[in-house]
Amino acid sequence: MGFGQFPAMVCPWLENGSLTSYLERQHDALKPVERLLLISNVAEGLQYLHSQSVVHGDLSGSNVLIDADGRACISDFGLSMLLTQLGGSTYATSRLAEGTLRWTAPELLDLQVSEDEENPLHVNPTPQSDVYSFGSIMLQILTGKVPYYYYIREVQVLYAISKDITPKRPSLALVTDSQWTFVQRCWMTIGSRPRDDEIVEFARQEVGMGLGTL
Repeated sequence: MGFGQFPAMVCPWLENGSLTSYLERQHDALKPVERLLLISNVAEGLQYLHSQSVVHGDLSGSNVLIDADGRACISDFGLSMLLTQLGGSTYATSRLAEGTLRWTAPELLDLQVSEDEENPLHVNPTPQSDVYSFGSIMLQILTGKVPYYYYIREVQVLYAISKDITPKRPSLALVTDSQWTFVQRCWMTIGSRPRDDEIVEFARQEVGMGLGTL
């Protein structure tokens, strides 16, 4: 406290930086089981947040951080929704400004225009939108590339999302059929996405199979 009008959050320094930069640096060095452990870390972190009634709302490769032991930790949870409520801006606007569009659930980018100019549309994140973003995180960890990496401009990504076009299927060498099927489940309509416990269980099973092949 004492830093201004609002409390300040102080977080531990994580030596390996963001997930995106970590994957870029370690892309050729990471073993398959190490990638699966990262996925499991994120799954368990997300389950914990939701169990505490906290919606992350901004899960992306920039706010999953990697510690000195190569363990993934979720950061910045709930900040986007808090800022949206305080500022009165639409959630989509805050997301686009922060460059996290590639991980964003389509329902948060409500492209419909409100007919009531005095009451514009406001879209808030949910646990289900976090699950959608988790699917994109999972894809990024397995492939080492951000979602829609073949689109250079954000407007291309936005157009794809508006047309319900999800990221392309990676090669089988990077993502197995079962992993791809699960990622696609995370991208389904809101009511069809897996629950937190299903995500954690799937991740643990994948780690178990990965350890069994060593």
